[in-house]
Amino acid sequence: MIRKKKILVVEDDEYVLGSIRILLNKEGYEVNTALNGLEALNLYRRESYDLVIADLKMPQMDGIELLKQLKLEFSDVSLIMMTAYGSIRTAVEAMKMGAYDYVTKPVSAEEIRLVIQRAFERQNLITEIKTLRKELEERFSLDNIIGKSYAMQRVYDLILQVANTDATVLITGETGTGKELVAHAIHHNSKRKNCPFVVINCSALPESLLESELFGHEEGAFTGATKQRVGKFEFADTGTVFFDEMGNLPLSMQTKLLRLLQEKSFERIGGNQTIKVDVRVLAATNKDLNKLSEEGCFRKDLYYRLNVIPIQLPSLKERREDIPLLVTHFIEKYNKVFKKEIKSISQNALNIMMSYGWPGNVRELENLVERALIMAKDHIISEIELPVSNQKQTRERFEDIDNNQIIGMSLEDFLAHCENKYITRLLKQCKGRIDSSAKISGIDVKTLYRKMKKYNINKDFFKD
Repeated sequence: MIRKKKILVVEDDEYVLGSIRILLNKEGYEVNTALNGLEALNLYRRESYDLVIADLKMPQMDGIELLKQLKLEFSDVSLIMMTAYGSIRTAVEAMKMGAYDYVTKPVSAEEIRLVIQRAFERQNLITEIKTLRKELEERFSLDNIIGKSYAMQRVYDLILQVANTDATVLITGETGTGKELVAHAIHHNSKRKNCPFVVINCSALPESLLESELFGHEEGAFTGATKQRVGKFEFADTGTVFFDEMGNLPLSMQTKLLRLLQEKSFERIGGNQTIKVDVRVLAATNKDLNKLSEEGCFRKDLYYRLNVIPIQLPSLKERREDIPLLVTHFIEKYNKVFKKEIKSISQNALNIMMSYGWPGNVRELENLVERALIMAKDHIISEIELPVSNQKQTRERFEDIDNNQIIGMSLEDFLAHCENKYITRLLKQCKGRIDSSAKISGIDVKTLYRKMKKYNINKDFFKD
């Protein structure tokens, strides 16, 4: 059931007050009234209202004093002032003090309807903006960069250390490890968070358009330049510019970017005016820029200029202990998106995920969880369908160890798999009894629990 909007009407003329009340009741609003500002203030202190409509001139406390006091105690109050024609200048002053709008007396029904409608539309817009800003802050907060592994803890520390500086940051890692998410987190935890965050994908734009995209152009600078264009750097002034796929930036543009980083200025194409900008530059790449610079494919001086603060993101296979956390996070996320109530994931499905190589890293894991959640028929994800092209490889690496199918598998992965498999089979044999399992394995109970936690093995899964 939709809640009625509550309006407080303040007017010392009881006839006018009654007329406005009848009108607003017919419009579907819940209306309360007061004969002066002091009475209205006491009412507002007892219960909140979506809107106040107050006469300018009243005994005991007039509309201006009421507005001042309400703004002092309730900063988000929305108030419409009613005034006689000769007091419009005072009503305008009231708007400067925070009143939303004013209407002139005698008040017409149509005018007051429209002003109230606009006031509520404005409130809805403000609420929507606040909600979006909150969602944005939550999305790019450190809480959404999931991981308890040592490698990820180092990433968290680096983000917090560099966020509130203007240092250039180079974020490296395989495709799908979350480089852009880290860039957003740095920006949204910095002093520039309320300023623009501009993303430039160096692979998406042809070289012929890149200079105009970055620096803008003047009217007539080249064929088709029919008007002046503001570039990304000028638009991002006081904010952050994030270069994604930096390894693909053409050499010609690398020179211009280096100059901008050093001098904090540039000229539009076809222009003579030097434009000063205050921007922070973040860059990300899945390529080895140092190696590219040795091969002459990337400017060494630009590499050194970008690599002031390096942040290396680990691949998912290097932090397998984070997989259960990530799975839980993505289940919660897509439960909201698809209005589902998936509670958990089966031990068997999780074991498959823990054993998989994850060439697409966290992005691939998210897509897999999203698909599994959509296809789940009960309140638990019991099946995980790996990409067809990788199923045979996964079986060879992790299920056929007895036949020595371990090509491409590190010793660390091999030993971890064997330990996981041994503990799982042991608990199954002992029907989840920890004391018996510890005695057979020759390790103490505390160590066994620690290893079970490492591989996310639940003893209750094996009980009768």
